[in-house]
Amino acid sequence: MTRKVKNDLKRGFSSGACVAAAAVGAWLRLNRKEPGDAVETIFPDGSRNLFKLFESCYDQGFGVAVVRKDAGDDPDITDQALFKVRMCETRALPQSCDYELDCDKARIILNGGLGVGLATRPGLDAEPGKWAVNPVPRQMIIDNLKAAGCGLESRTYRLTIEIQDGERLAQKTLNPLLGVVGGLSILGTSGYVEPYSNSAYIKTIRILLSGTQRAGCRVAALCTGGRTAKALGRDFPKMPEFAIIRIADFIADSLKIAEEIGFERVIIACMAGKLYKYSAGLEYTHAHTVRYGCQDLATIAGNLGIDDEIVSCCRQSASVREAFSYLAAKEVILMQDYLGRKAFEELQKWAGKLTLELRLYDPQGNFLQSWEK
Repeated sequence: MTRKVKNDLKRGFSSGACVAAAAVGAWLRLNRKEPGDAVETIFPDGSRNLFKLFESCYDQGFGVAVVRKDAGDDPDITDQALFKVRMCETRALPQSCDYELDCDKARIILNGGLGVGLATRPGLDAEPGKWAVNPVPRQMIIDNLKAAGCGLESRTYRLTIEIQDGERLAQKTLNPLLGVVGGLSILGTSGYVEPYSNSAYIKTIRILLSGTQRAGCRVAALCTGGRTAKALGRDFPKMPEFAIIRIADFIADSLKIAEEIGFERVIIACMAGKLYKYSAGLEYTHAHTVRYGCQDLATIAGNLGIDDEIVSCCRQSASVREAFSYLAAKEVILMQDYLGRKAFEELQKWAGKLTLELRLYDPQGNFLQSWEK
């Protein structure tokens, strides 16, 4: 199920990919079809992977399938966890916490069962009061059900996700802090989990930047992940794809390498959470290692004249996105501008002689603001 990447660490699969595969197995069983030992799953980039079914059966009107997660060499707390999908035809209405999704002619009521968390706070990809199943996994489920034949008839199905031991595993994650209660989130933006050791990842960044420079590029773009990479590709259509480099949490190392290699200009793309950490001068920004709370953000809000009640909400927030959700639109712009100017100053300390442009995007990839000299 896994493929090797350049640093010889095994690539794994996200919880969202596992659930999408299990959904296909459950659909086939519901329709009394034999899925075999494995099901093919389509990923957002169009690639396809086979997932071995740990279990599948037809049980009293339910199609049931289970996939064991393979996170590759990533130190993922959910590696080897069992993701179960139960699917049945229904006439019941969705609960307020469920998702109602279109699958061609069919309708899918998606809900969480044992081990799946419920989002209770703003600032997450799942809105408060909904099951913590992020947008890309939801789309992967629908895309793969369509490919399996679901949606050819006008019917309604209930699809329930369960994670064995999910509530206990969730206590070892940031979920309780972020306001996801009762279990794990179903995550993933690409379907893949890219493993890395810090030293190996930094070496990879150096290789990518060196290759970009040797190809004649004087400008490189640095981003944290897939959404910002896609946004940069859209906003700079003439920039070669290889010049847009995903640096994950290694902002300081990446800028130092870019200056050492001899780039003239570097464009940095991030979202609000990373902007906040950059403004604090954090050289490494991984959430599990650097738990940078919103207390300083609240202090900044107070200094900018924002109402004390809102400042208190910011102080108690679990994420920058949650804190921003309490602000009026003008206040968000005020905060973004302050953080951006401060972040630009901090980034310049690592960039040396590089000319920088810092660009801020929202979670949907929409451009918000930029800072440069």
